[in-house]
Amino acid sequence: MRTMISYDEAIEILQTTPITPLPSQKVIFTQALNRYLAQDIFAPRNVPPVPTSSMDGYAIASADIESLRERGLCIQATNSAGTQEEFHLQSAHTIRTYTGSRMPIGTDTIILREDVSECESNGKSFIYLKDRAQPINPAQWVRQVGENYTKGQKLLESSTRITPFEIGLLADLNQVFVQVVQKPKVGILSIGDEIIEVGEESERDNVLRSVNNHLLSALVESLGGESVLYPKVGDDVDSIRALYRQALMQCDILLTTGGMSVGDFDFTKDIMAQETQMVFKGVRLKPGKPVAYGIYTNGDKQTHVFGLPGYPNSCAVSFLLFSRIILARLCGARADQLVLEATLLDEAVRTDSRMEFRACDVSVSEGKLYASFARKKTLQSSMIENLGAHSAFVILHENGASLPKGAVVPLLVFRDLV
Repeated sequence: MRTMISYDEAIEILQTTPITPLPSQKVIFTQALNRYLAQDIFAPRNVPPVPTSSMDGYAIASADIESLRERGLCIQATNSAGTQEEFHLQSAHTIRTYTGSRMPIGTDTIILREDVSECESNGKSFIYLKDRAQPINPAQWVRQVGENYTKGQKLLESSTRITPFEIGLLADLNQVFVQVVQKPKVGILSIGDEIIEVGEESERDNVLRSVNNHLLSALVESLGGESVLYPKVGDDVDSIRALYRQALMQCDILLTTGGMSVGDFDFTKDIMAQETQMVFKGVRLKPGKPVAYGIYTNGDKQTHVFGLPGYPNSCAVSFLLFSRIILARLCGARADQLVLEATLLDEAVRTDSRMEFRACDVSVSEGKLYASFARKKTLQSSMIENLGAHSAFVILHENGASLPKGAVVPLLVFRDLV
C-alpha cells in the first residue's frame, strides 16, 4: 500500500488499475438517460433524404435569378411541408415553399418570404424583389441531401454517456432500443454514532445529518450508476464489519464516509485494511487528505472500495476526483475533466503546501471567466453550501505560493460533470 501520495499519483493508479467493464443490456432509448452506450450508433439513412427548404419562401431555379430581379416570377403552385406531391418547376416561375418542404424538381434556391412582395396581375400572382440589388446566392436556404448526416455515418461512439441531447438524436434516428452498459452498483455506507437520518430528531446537540449518503446517492445516479444506501451504522466494529462484507459481495463499488482518521472509534480504516487489498491511503490534497482506495477480490468478483472523508464538502470532492474515475471505467468510458482558465477576483492566500481544489464562484464578463472566493466559507471541508450553483474549483498546485488578485488559474468545472 502506498501512503500519502500526490494527486497525480492517485489519478495514475485509478486510470491504470486493470478493470473489466460491466456487461451490456438492451433498453428502450427513453430509459437510457445517463447510461453509457455499449454500441456504436450509425445513421440508417441520409438526413435530409432529399433537398429541403430550411425557411419559408419561394423556390426558384438559380438560372432565373436575373429574371426575378428584372421582372419578377409567376407563382406556379404552393408546396406545403409534408405533402407527397412532387412539383416540377416551369421556366420563369416560382413555387411557394415552406420550411421542411421537399424542394420542387428544377429548383435549387429559396428566396425568403420577407424579401419579396407578392402582387396580382391578370388573374396570376407574381413575386418581386423589394430590393433588386439584394445579393442572392445559388442554393441559399436549402438543406442538401445528407447535410445533417449521411447513411452509415457514425453518430455516437460506444462509451458515450447519454444526455438529453443524445436522447433527441436517438429519436431522430428511430433507434427504439440501444445497448447500454449495466449500471455499476455502488454501495454507500455512512458510519458514526453522531449521524442521524433526515427527518429524525435528537435531543443531543452534537449530531450530524446524514448528508453524505444522499449526496453520494444523487451523484452516483446522475453519473449512470445505481446507488445502494445501506443502513447508517454507529461506531460498533461488528456492525460495521457485517454491513461492509454484505456490500462487498453485492456491489461493484463501495463508498464509505467517515471513520478514516486516527480516532479511537474510527474503525472503518482497520476493516478496510482487513477486507481489501489496500492500494493507497492518504493523498496530499485539500480537501480530501484521508481518502483511501482498496480492491476486494473473491474469485471473479471484484469490488472497488473508497474510504471517503466524513465532511460533506471533502466527501463530494473526493468522489468527483477519484471514485468517478472507477465508475466511468466500469462503464467502458473515461472520466475526463473540464479544466478552463479563470482570472482571480480575490487573492488566493496559501497556508498549506498540499494541492488544493478550492471552491469558488464563477462569473463571465466580456467572454472571460472570473473566480471569486468572497462568498465561500473558510472551513471548506464541512460546508456543502460552498458547492452551490455557479461554483467550480480553483486548482492550486502543490507547494505553490499565494496568488494575487488578477492571477490566471486553472479552473475545474465540476457541475457540468453531473
